[in-house]
Amino acid sequence: MWVVFMKKRIYLIVISIILLTFAGCNSYQVDNDNIIESESNPFPDYKYNQEAAQSPYGQSSMAISETGYYYIIDDILYFYNINSDINMPLCSKSNCKHKDKDCDAYVNSINAYTADFSCNCMEGKLFYYNNHLYCIEITSDRDYYLYQYNDVFGDKKCMAHLASVKNKQNAVTDAGACLISNGYLYFYTTTMDEQYAQKGCIADYQCNRIKLEENAVIEELGEFEFPGDYAMKAGESNGLAIYCSNENIYFYAGGTVRWYSQENRVRYWVAKFDVKSNRFDMIWTYTGDETKDILGKDTGNVNVLSGGEYVQMDAHGNFYILTASEKDVNIDVSMIVKVNFENSTSNVIYKTPKEQIYSLRSDGEMLYFFETTSGRDTTSWLTAIHMDGTIQSSLELQYDEEYLSYMEDYYKHFPDADVVKPGASDLIICGIDERFILLKCPEGCNVFKGLTSSNIYKISESMDKITGAGVIDKSKYLKNEETSIKQIYQCVL
Repeated sequence: MWVVFMKKRIYLIVISIILLTFAGCNSYQVDNDNIIESESNPFPDYKYNQEAAQSPYGQSSMAISETGYYYIIDDILYFYNINSDINMPLCSKSNCKHKDKDCDAYVNSINAYTADFSCNCMEGKLFYYNNHLYCIEITSDRDYYLYQYNDVFGDKKCMAHLASVKNKQNAVTDAGACLISNGYLYFYTTTMDEQYAQKGCIADYQCNRIKLEENAVIEELGEFEFPGDYAMKAGESNGLAIYCSNENIYFYAGGTVRWYSQENRVRYWVAKFDVKSNRFDMIWTYTGDETKDILGKDTGNVNVLSGGEYVQMDAHGNFYILTASEKDVNIDVSMIVKVNFENSTSNVIYKTPKEQIYSLRSDGEMLYFFETTSGRDTTSWLTAIHMDGTIQSSLELQYDEEYLSYMEDYYKHFPDADVVKPGASDLIICGIDERFILLKCPEGCNVFKGLTSSNIYKISESMDKITGAGVIDKSKYLKNEETSIKQIYQCVL
């Protein structure tokens, strides 16, 4: 078995070296302008919809183009070209190892541990719109700029100055919540008030938009007060989100666990911006300490997974929110609640028959999420349901055979051990379009087939390191045809 394992590892290392050499010696071609209508295009009937590609119904950690996906692995920007089935860093440097800031594809976010705010891609949020990439950059003086790049992350151009702590006492917040819709970037800013601590960590937030044109002016659409301490440190989500549904823009803020104040620890605020009339209205709010049934009768307990980064919408103004059936459960959820704040309606549409739900995502027509059981016989499933809660498809994620063999031997030697297989709770659904569902796997769950590193036994310095990335054919998955995770990236450890 050891010989087979070493052969497998050597093979993977050799392949990786070849791919890195290719990436370092050639200018990577994205080719978003020339969609090949031939056998090389596995989805010849796919029609790119630029607005739908912005993930308007919930946050996404990838940018969708005509020919593939932009996404980040360990601070390096990758592009998966669907037509050529090639996944490569967007770097053309000769002999580049694609591991640090010297790489052309290097992108970084706020480093809260060193109090370093300077970064070229705030919170790893990428946009692709009109054949260009967009990122929010922060300088060492905490000026916030929107930058535009070409489709291979070159030709950098400053488009707008969004905020300035030094000169305007404001900052862009929750970059992950930002949304591009119909030529505008919608985003939040917060005022840096010297009395913030004395006010119980309550901050003033602004809902803004700016047109994706040079010399455009920021429009403030509305303002609200909200706790700033749902994020423990800079660069983390504060429970904010922005959506586009039924041609309106929705702003959502929600949280239940405050880090620096316990006063009115549960707060929610939802507003609607009518694009046609330019009217901005608050449509629902809650302030208090109760978590049970605040969304409606028998809707369960809201918790940290009810914040904006996890909440989804559909095309008809309905929100889909994860809740817990047991009181005071802070991290586990087992139900999905459908809420229409404008009509004051809510109902539980789904209760998992497993134990827990993770990573809720929406494509506007269906909801996608992981379900898991626990214990030695842990199972994990990727489930898709219609907006009324009926199940469309459920795919059990397979464990790596080598890992299963190891665990079998382990239990033989330690029959009373309480070590269990990890579930899918840490897996990341980067995004979904009509072609694929893109997944990333951090090192903490480096055991799933199609997402593992080259050595599942070796541990790096960071448990956040991405060990693998893979795609699932969405059409086959929804038709319940035989399918599995196709690995497009594998970390060599």
